[in-house]
Amino acid sequence: MKLLTSKNIPKWVMILPIVGILLTSITITLTTIYTIKNNFKKEKTSMTKEFIDNLQETTKQRVELTYNIIDAVYHINKENREKTITMMQKILDKMRWNKRGYIFVFDYKGNTLFHINKYYMTINRWNFERHGVKVIRKIIQESLQKPDGTYVKYLAYNPDGAPIEKVSYVKIYKPLKIIIGNGVYLDYLDKRLVQKQKVQDRLLTDIIQKIVFIAVVISLIIILIMYFVALQVKNIFKQYDNQIKAEKHKLFLQANFDNLTKLHNREHFLLELKEALLRLSRNNQKLAVLFIDIDHFKEINDSKGHHIGDKVLKIVAKRLKDSVRQTDVVSRFGGDEFVILLTNINEENDVTELVQRILEILKKPIILENHDHYISGSIGISMAPNDSEDANKLIKFADTAMYKSKQQGKDRFNFYNAAMTEDANKRLFFKNSLHHALKNCEFELYFQPQVDENENLFGAEVLIRWNHPKKGLISPFEFIPLAIELGIIEQIDLWVIESAIIQYNKWQKEGLNVGILSCNITIFQLEKGNIDKELKKLLQKHNFNPKHLNLEVTEEGIMKNPKKSIEILNKIKQLGIKVNIDDFGTGYSSLAYLKKLPISKLKIDRSFIKDIPQDKDDMVIVKTIINLAKNLNLQLIAEGVETEEQRDFIFSNGCDYIQGYFYSKPLNHEEFKNKFLIK
Repeated sequence: MKLLTSKNIPKWVMILPIVGILLTSITITLTTIYTIKNNFKKEKTSMTKEFIDNLQETTKQRVELTYNIIDAVYHINKENREKTITMMQKILDKMRWNKRGYIFVFDYKGNTLFHINKYYMTINRWNFERHGVKVIRKIIQESLQKPDGTYVKYLAYNPDGAPIEKVSYVKIYKPLKIIIGNGVYLDYLDKRLVQKQKVQDRLLTDIIQKIVFIAVVISLIIILIMYFVALQVKNIFKQYDNQIKAEKHKLFLQANFDNLTKLHNREHFLLELKEALLRLSRNNQKLAVLFIDIDHFKEINDSKGHHIGDKVLKIVAKRLKDSVRQTDVVSRFGGDEFVILLTNINEENDVTELVQRILEILKKPIILENHDHYISGSIGISMAPNDSEDANKLIKFADTAMYKSKQQGKDRFNFYNAAMTEDANKRLFFKNSLHHALKNCEFELYFQPQVDENENLFGAEVLIRWNHPKKGLISPFEFIPLAIELGIIEQIDLWVIESAIIQYNKWQKEGLNVGILSCNITIFQLEKGNIDKELKKLLQKHNFNPKHLNLEVTEEGIMKNPKKSIEILNKIKQLGIKVNIDDFGTGYSSLAYLKKLPISKLKIDRSFIKDIPQDKDDMVIVKTIINLAKNLNLQLIAEGVETEEQRDFIFSNGCDYIQGYFYSKPLNHEEFKNKFLIK
């Protein structure tokens, strides 16, 4: 039998499969490209529509909120239009709108009564023209036709080409004969939309290029495969040798580099730092260790999943690598912690400039799966030889300084100093002690009275204090952040509520009436999602009437996830427990959500009370909040009242209850009983 070789195989036997494979590859490639381009086109259209829809809804919400504010101001100064307009301008100036839009107010003649650009308030823009249309006149005329609110369409600037149609929501406030509208920085918003579309176009081009490239490579591989089969036997020992080398290199990478980001790992960084410290003794220069923790990374991981979190870490790693010199060492210590070694440093200012640049780079949006993700960094810095010449201590000191940056509000940096070690030791001591505080019954309840305008006791806010066996009374401002960090804040919240119920029942058996107990719950209880079940157990366990219990949750906490908050708070309301919004005025809740929330009271934040009567703007804000609450049929509590003038102002303007040092500081249960419950 003749041995089959490449020389006696007919050529067409080899060519025919190759031609068939090439035709199949081309067909699949073209079909795939067409399908992807069609899907991208649909997504682009959907993106534009969603963008415009969101823009319209946002403008309407802002105008409605402004309308209510002006209405409240008007009812304060009905007889004086000029005073009303002036007060309106002051309040709107204090509103912290984000950069996506602004409020404007016109009279019927085209005069600007309010605009963030004060220049427009000096001229009449009745004849202001854009793309052949007198926009202000159009807005006024259409507003007068539909005074209860309408969208006005007009051509606006489009940075990506010809003018495009835009809309602004406007509404007439009849008592003052003014037009309220919401304008938008269209160039900024359009640029965002165009940028997203450009990113999508680049992604489409990149995918098509990869598909074509892969198709070409596969085709070439198939064409050449027969040739390479003949060479495989010859190269088998060479490949075996290469595999051994590759395994060695893989082991080297695993031992010295982070698998995800490809940066140096902790062990390799420590070696680099020790070598740099040895070289440091030979010259007069310095080195710096930067310990970087990524702010808000956990939120991305929890909400978007670890696969998105991993992509974010890769991008952060690249940004850090690109921010420093090639001679500097960037490493990942694990999780969202990165450490950088800066060598050949002459002075501290060199480090400061670099760190500021890193903070700015980290804040740039990260675009993944058509969504913008925002992070920042908290950085701690230690320097050698000033702080230490020991590698482990330098890393520890930088870590300590980083935590100081976290405490100060994140997105900042701190150089290490010796006082930070004392703070860190104190913090560690409290963290270790806090684990045992509940079990050892070290927490105590304190009560601060809430009274009505006749100085009758309405109820009390229930507060917590930590009576440490060695340190004495510790303020919640010190231990609550640690409890949140340790993940035991939910247990503490429930302990406070149950202990308050037990104390209430004791007073009731003694024939004492304390009124309503208001207990605080944190955003973490709402995020956990089962607070209603825990409360139901406590009510049944202690046979407690829920009408005597109010729960207070901060406005900022509710607005982190308003839809979920509404769902959980409705379940609490169904138990018969009333809900109050604490720190109202600081969380920027929209009127739309405020009307949907199942709440009974608003608590005016003390930051608006403390400067009354000296701060006239605060007085206007408080009056506005009171009018807003009355319009929504909500009761009001003002906290932080410390003077007779503040008390008189609050009650004279219609607030229902007050609490503060004017009547009493928080008291333990015995002091509260003797002062307010026993007549």
